[in-house]
Order: sequence, then C-alpha cells, then structure tokens
Amino acid sequence: MKIRSGHRIIRPNTYGPDSTWFTRWFYMAHRDEFTKPILPGKGATDYERYLRTDELLALQKSPAELLHEDEMTFLVVHQSSELLMKGAAFELGRALEALDRADYGNSTRLIRRAISLLEPPIGLLHVLETITPYDYHVIRAGLGHGSGLDSPGFLSLLHMGPRLGQAFNAQLGLAGIAAGDLYRRHEEFFGLHDVAERLLDFDERMQLFRFHHLKLTERIIGGRVVGTMGTPVEVLQQRMESWFYKDLWDIRNQITAAANQTKTERQQ
Repeated sequence: MKIRSGHRIIRPNTYGPDSTWFTRWFYMAHRDEFTKPILPGKGATDYERYLRTDELLALQKSPAELLHEDEMTFLVVHQSSELLMKGAAFELGRALEALDRADYGNSTRLIRRAISLLEPPIGLLHVLETITPYDYHVIRAGLGHGSGLDSPGFLSLLHMGPRLGQAFNAQLGLAGIAAGDLYRRHEEFFGLHDVAERLLDFDERMQLFRFHHLKLTERIIGGRVVGTMGTPVEVLQQRMESWFYKDLWDIRNQITAAANQTKTERQQ
C-alpha cells in the first residue's frame, strides 16, 4: 500500500505485527483528507453531492404541507417508481441499440437489467395497499386530475415495447427465419431465441404491473367507479388484454397444438 501525504510518500508496513495499528492510526490522522468533499455542488459529503440528495429529498412535501400523514408514503412510492421505470426505459433503449447491431448477448443482458428495475415498482404497489380507502380520499383531494395513466415512466416503457418488437422482427428477417421456426430451431439460433424469451419476460412484467395496479385501484377506490381523470376503472381491466408480443405468446399454442396432433396420430 502506498499513500501520498503532502510531498512525501508513506509506505505503511503491511506485513509486520504493527501493520494494523499503523494503518488505523494513519487513516485517523489523515481522515479529513479522505472525507472532505471534492466534487462541486451542495452537500456535506461527495455522496450527497454526486446523488444531489439535497434536491432529491426536497421533492416531497414538508410535514406541514401533507394533507394526511400517509401522503408521504404515497409520494415516496410514486417518485421511487418513476425513477426505477426511467432507469428501465434507459436500459431498454440500450438493448434496442444492441439488437439493431445483432449484438444479442448484450441486448438480452440489458433487457434482464430493465426487468430487474421493474420488479420493485410492482412490489411498491403493495405498499400503497396499506393506505385505507378513507385516508386515500383525503390524499386524492390534492391530486387534481393526476392519474397513474399519465406516468412518464410507464409511458416510456409502453413506447419502448413496440420498438423492440420491430427490431426483433427485423433480425428475424435478416436471419431468414420465421418466429415459429425460431422456436423449433432454438439451438441453432440460440442468441435470437434468447432475445425472444427476454422480450416475453418484459411483456410479462408489464402485464404483472397492470394487474397489480388494477387490484390496487379496485381495493382502494373500487372496481366500478370513475378515476381522477374521469376514466372508468373498467378501462384498466380492458388494458389487461394488451400485449406487446402476442405472436410470441401464440407460438406456445401452436407448439402445443402440433404436439397434441402428433400424439393423436401416434395413438391411431
């Protein structure tokens, strides 16, 4: 270990019996040199300055501004979810670029990362279930016409889904293979098949988010009412039938039908 102090280089004895004591003493003696912030910005530490925590933690209402004490949970859950979905959409954008250049390994890696970023928002919906219907309506009075349907994070994910599908179909065309044959010849086209499976993972997570959001809505405000934008809750139920990659889901039906037909023919 070599540490510079001023114009001298001090080399603590890292092997002798007193090495642990000396290293501890050295860092305590020079603690300010290692903890003093060097990045520009506000905050007492570089951690705070890098993450801009002063600004981040000022985005919630102050306790005096809350319409109800549970509003802090409501704000934190939604703001956290927006950040996570922003990160997921960013990684999907990178995955799209990789897919366009036929870099299937990096494309699937980045889709997996995006999916991992989508998992916490699904779980956070259950945190909102701890707010009672009566207390929610106190909070709702301050939402104006705000609705989860306007979520920038979720809308950006909805935008990325079709674009990834188009890029995937373009790669199928370049490979000269149909989606159904891709599954039959999955070992031969392993990379592209893996992309297809990861796209289904993404599609599934979006459906799971929709489902849990629908159940949260039904639990808090009911299933036969009108939401903050004047949108009936039934619209959320209808959107459960929306898939990005329905053709990839339908391939399962085709594979099963073909397998059943083969089984029937063998039994005859």
